[in-house]
Amino acid sequence: MTLLNLKNGINNIKKISLKLPSKSGVYKMISVRNEILYIGKAKNLTKRVRSYANPMKFNYRLQKMVSLVNKVDFIITKNEAYALLLEASLIKEIKPKFNILLKDDKTYPYITLRKSHEWCQIKKHRGKKIDGDKYYGPFASVYHVNNTLDTLQKVFPIRTCTDYELENRKRPCIQYEIKRCSAPCTKLISKSDYNKIVDNLESFLLGKESKVLKNLIKEMHRLSESLNYEKAAFYRDKIRSLEKINKSNDKESKNLASADFFCLTKINNMYAVEIVFFRNGRNFGSNTHYPYVYKEEDNKSLLGKFIIQFYNNNKNIPTKIFTSIEINEKNLLQKAIEIQNKNKVIIRVPNTTSDIKIIEEGLATAKKNLADKISKNSNINELHAQIKKTFNLSNNINKIEVYDNSHYAGKEAVGSYIVADKNGFLKKEYRKFNIKEAATNDDYGMMKEVLKRRFKSEELKAFPDLVIIDGGLGQLSVAKLIFEELKIQSVELIAVSKGKLRNSENEIFYNISGKKIYIKKSEPIFYYMLRLRDEAHRYAITNHRIKRNKNIFRSEIDNIENIGPKRKKNLILYFGSLQEVKKADLKQLQEVPGINKNMAKAIYNYFRVN
Repeated sequence: MTLLNLKNGINNIKKISLKLPSKSGVYKMISVRNEILYIGKAKNLTKRVRSYANPMKFNYRLQKMVSLVNKVDFIITKNEAYALLLEASLIKEIKPKFNILLKDDKTYPYITLRKSHEWCQIKKHRGKKIDGDKYYGPFASVYHVNNTLDTLQKVFPIRTCTDYELENRKRPCIQYEIKRCSAPCTKLISKSDYNKIVDNLESFLLGKESKVLKNLIKEMHRLSESLNYEKAAFYRDKIRSLEKINKSNDKESKNLASADFFCLTKINNMYAVEIVFFRNGRNFGSNTHYPYVYKEEDNKSLLGKFIIQFYNNNKNIPTKIFTSIEINEKNLLQKAIEIQNKNKVIIRVPNTTSDIKIIEEGLATAKKNLADKISKNSNINELHAQIKKTFNLSNNINKIEVYDNSHYAGKEAVGSYIVADKNGFLKKEYRKFNIKEAATNDDYGMMKEVLKRRFKSEELKAFPDLVIIDGGLGQLSVAKLIFEELKIQSVELIAVSKGKLRNSENEIFYNISGKKIYIKKSEPIFYYMLRLRDEAHRYAITNHRIKRNKNIFRSEIDNIENIGPKRKKNLILYFGSLQEVKKADLKQLQEVPGINKNMAKAIYNYFRVN
């Protein structure tokens, strides 16, 4: 952007603003190449567009945009709220580079009750809604939908099959056998009884658990009094399952009406918005969005623009929207959403303990996911420089090796390391070592053996700049002793250990002196270090499983010379087991296909000697 271009842009805007009407509407800033640069809304188009003639009060993003403006198109609307809705719709369609964009826009999944069919079906749904059917959601992901469907089927046995299967089945499917469907396909349930289940399911999805429990208990007592104990027991099991579900729900969720929570966080000029969905007292999960923002942006303005884009053409907007910060033009945003949703909407920062807790958890998730995303997209040289600074290392970090061991109760022990540099993982340089000398349950001994074999190897002369040990102070001490013994001074050394809870993202980092190094979960290098460690763990586990699977299918027969897989198979098939092979005499052995007289002698003698 040059000063001359900025002056030209200001002059163009001054001339154009004189021709604009003093009405509400949407304007499009357009370049000389006919590219739409920016779309905005205005209460008064003349005043709003003219304000760009004084760009020094704007941030760099808008100054750059002004310098490129050649003409302005506009659309008049009924009022400013309608202008806000039109602006969101046009931004979503055109995606101008100077607007805040909801990059990862998606259609969220729902659960639908197909009330339009005589035998109501429950299933997951995306896309256009059908009149007559009931929809519950949105859910954060298909995973949340599948989990919820699985839980619902245990309590409310209505069909999930297609209409074709319903009409053409002659006998009930496995869903009936495991008591997850009442088999309307074969008329094993009457329509009235089936519809009672559907009504209870609807009540449950609307948060009326007490009503559902009351109905189920009433039906159980009725069946019991009529001596239908088997069916009464069936209802008893449903009641217990429902009570179990209720106990597992958060107390905060139960008292919360339908609401969406928008939690905005920022790291290094990158933004993330965590959206947490609650419907009828149930948590439907959360999802992280990463809006595109050209240069810097005011948080209050950004979150408001994000929300109107998110709800664009969405007819399932809750009555409450909570935000982690106060937003600009909140009343206007409320009015626009009410026009679209035809319902009253309240937007505010939460003030109750339970709602504040949801915001805090959403912010923590957003920050963690944003840091992880930044680490994946960051220049690896920058991450290596951060590692050097954080751990106070002497050398520049170009190549890294990460070590891990894997075994099962000391068996099939394998040690290995993975390699990474500025280009990512170097899989051709990965190495594994079958443990030969260390005791089978000695983790320190295994680490010692692997490091010795790697750094004494004539083939593997090129040393890394940094070695990361997957383990705590014990493994770190072993590595230090090996480096001292082999007089290796050019390689830096650090360790990554799981915390007391032994769950991911609770890691403890140690420098070569054994001092704990604290890295915030909002730091990209935290997730880069975890990625390195997880890749080492994956590689070690994979090699251990390969070795274990091989050994599972080994037997004493494999130790006999000239016995291959085919002859081994024939022996086992003929005699039925290894024990019977051991008992067989020479004549019996010679009757096996592929076993001649000399081979039979070799097998017979092996088991008699051993």
